[in-house]
Amino acid sequence: MARSDAVAKTRFLVLNDYGMGGSWWWVHARSEQEVLETFADVEVVHTEATHAEAETWGLDEADVDGPTTPPGLVEARAKRDAQRSMTGFGALVGRDLLYLSRQWDEDTTR
Repeated sequence: MARSDAVAKTRFLVLNDYGMGGSWWWVHARSEQEVLETFADVEVVHTEATHAEAETWGLDEADVDGPTTPPGLVEARAKRDAQRSMTGFGALVGRDLLYLSRQWDEDTTR
């Protein structure tokens, strides 16, 4: 994604849900897509009630362009950076509906 200083940043509520809990942050970015392209294994939470509750949690704040990143997001950024060099990275971005099929080992008709 091309970054432009002319686009104002918004504060997004970001969650890394690791199954038995989760880590939360406020991330300043130009778009939700920029958050997802910068950090692996996170989601942007939009629920107004959750936003209101999160205001009371004292969460760490991060900027996608900032020189420092809170613990947890450091690893998520490093993982996303490593994924960028993988073949096919981003190939499914922007697709709302995706159909997958798998040829099973026993399937010899294909």
